[in-house]
Amino acid sequence: MSAPTGLSAKSESALARADRAVVVAALSRLPISGSETWLAPGNVYFHSAGERVLADGKVVPPAQHAEFADYLAAASFIHSADSWAYLGRALHAVLQGDVHGAVHLCYYAELRAAISLLSTEGIYIGNRCTLALTGTDAVEVTLAGTHVAAWMVLDSWARSARAQDLIGRVLRPIGAPLHEWANNMGSGIQPIVEGLLNDIAFDLSAFSEDRSRRNNVSYQPTRVEPDDLSAEDSARIADDVWTLLEPESRGTFPVLDRLLFRHLAVGVFAPTHEEVDSDGMPTGRTDWSDWSAWLDSVAPGGVERDPYFVSIRDEPEDASRDAALDAAFTRNYGAPTTYLREMILRTTLLARLSTGACVELLDDSGLAADDVTTWVIGLGEARALWSGGAPAPMVDLWADAEAAKEELELTSKTSHHALIQGMREYLAVLGQAERVAAWSFAS
Repeated sequence: MSAPTGLSAKSESALARADRAVVVAALSRLPISGSETWLAPGNVYFHSAGERVLADGKVVPPAQHAEFADYLAAASFIHSADSWAYLGRALHAVLQGDVHGAVHLCYYAELRAAISLLSTEGIYIGNRCTLALTGTDAVEVTLAGTHVAAWMVLDSWARSARAQDLIGRVLRPIGAPLHEWANNMGSGIQPIVEGLLNDIAFDLSAFSEDRSRRNNVSYQPTRVEPDDLSAEDSARIADDVWTLLEPESRGTFPVLDRLLFRHLAVGVFAPTHEEVDSDGMPTGRTDWSDWSAWLDSVAPGGVERDPYFVSIRDEPEDASRDAALDAAFTRNYGAPTTYLREMILRTTLLARLSTGACVELLDDSGLAADDVTTWVIGLGEARALWSGGAPAPMVDLWADAEAAKEELELTSKTSHHALIQGMREYLAVLGQAERVAAWSFAS
């Protein structure tokens, strides 16, 4: 595959005009409260937005500007839920030993999360038509195909000040927004976010490589040269992902956020605290002697007694504590078994960001969790998340996932057959990642 290229200067300029405030305003007027549909049936984009945009010549007529904004606001949440659905199906495939199917599904989870995130920012990714929504119109960004456009636009957006601001608000390690930690470190949010996104391969080359991987597993025969994960390795992937998804309350990812924070805090500290030997020569290792004092100095008020904060203060590097996320910071190439774990974790991170952006959108629009509960109930019933009534609060859905994780730990992993037979009904739960959208959006 040829090296990926980014957006042109003209496209970058058009992209910069996308106005998130228009999406916020649109969400505030949607008829979602008490409904299972986000849009009014009379909206011209209700049935097939992509076909309508193409029929209109890949433009949004001025008379339809408000309806298009409504569609983009609604699409943000629906794409996010669909992203979690695909990720859950990928985990189900992993547990059944279908590595190639998992890569295929994981890629589409990744793509949907990207489109969701960009939608919250006022950016429409369509069929050979990407538009930036402004206060008065929708300007063309690129006519590249959906997959190429999504990754080029996401790569450009991720390097912008608006992305740094959003991620600084969305990630909340140990209960405080990331931008507060970053400001206390003296560097500000920009280098922190840039370093984090670079470390998790959140860039055009990585996403383009994932698309190439999708092509290979989707269109080539899968067992010309068998490439299988052991049942134990498959179970570890599923367990790690669900460990990262544990919520504390609506829209929170405390485990994932704090593991990300530990990584970035070490990344800020280590370059300026290099160990030297008796001759004053660098050893290539980090001098941790000032770590505890430094971490105390950058901590926002109120976190000093948090058990996780205490654990990283006392021991900045602990493989057993940090293992669930470690593969997210690696880059492997070759057969699917060599890269599946990192691809799934990168997708999990992207889905977490898109979900956080949606929750921010909901809050900024003046709507509350109760306003989307009816839609979430419809989603849950359709996807077999419950019967006889939804849990209240929705975050109680975690209890099923936690029980499934416990069963996964106890089940025999001598083979994939033994694994899926032992998991019984809990196997389905580990494939229902729509739960994350449900407890993130609704009360």
